[in-house]
Amino acid sequence: MKSSHDLVLYTKYEAAEILRVKVSWLERRAAARQIPFTMLGGTYRFTPEHLAEIVRLSEPSGGAAAVRPERRRQRRREASRQVPDGFIPLRPRPRRAA
Repeated sequence: MKSSHDLVLYTKYEAAEILRVKVSWLERRAAARQIPFTMLGGTYRFTPEHLAEIVRLSEPSGGAAAVRPERRRQRRREASRQVPDGFIPLRPRPRRAA
């Protein structure tokens, strides 16, 4: 019998196998902070609670998956139009001749 202080942590490979997704999918989502994870020793680790939350977030009626991409882009464009007073945009550095 497990005691209450036993902690189960899955590697990204184990978590990907359990969720039946690619490891790269987990890595991209974790790096973008779109899914819960624990960083331990410089590697992603996942608890059973993390895995349950990832499944919940991936449901069509769940969190981030419910927002349509068109609306996200539109919100970003609207936010980028708001320029603070005194803001001078950066210009790209001229390319060197080869």
